[in-house]
Amino acid sequence: MRIKLIQKPSAPCIDGIRLDLFEVGCQYEVGNLLGALMLAEQWAEPVASDEPALIVPLKELVPDRGASDPRNLIREAFPPYFEGPSAMALDRRRRSRHRSS
Repeated sequence: MRIKLIQKPSAPCIDGIRLDLFEVGCQYEVGNLLGALMLAEQWAEPVASDEPALIVPLKELVPDRGASDPRNLIREAFPPYFEGPSAMALDRRRRSRHRSS
């Protein structure tokens, strides 16, 4: 359901959904329950779905990583003490399957 916000919601959050992030005058594609809430509270009005929706690429929403990131948040592919998957597989013995009659 596409809506256009006409009034700022009076509650900042309802059932874990942050409403304080919605901006007046902007159009949003929302689910039926949230759309019904916005319409019932007269915070929004329906918008014809004939118009194309504004699409924001996800790469613009991801915060930039820069030199200010702590070094301890960068994970190595393998820790220095890891000997590799073959070392773990070699130390296990195969159990033979014997059927007893």
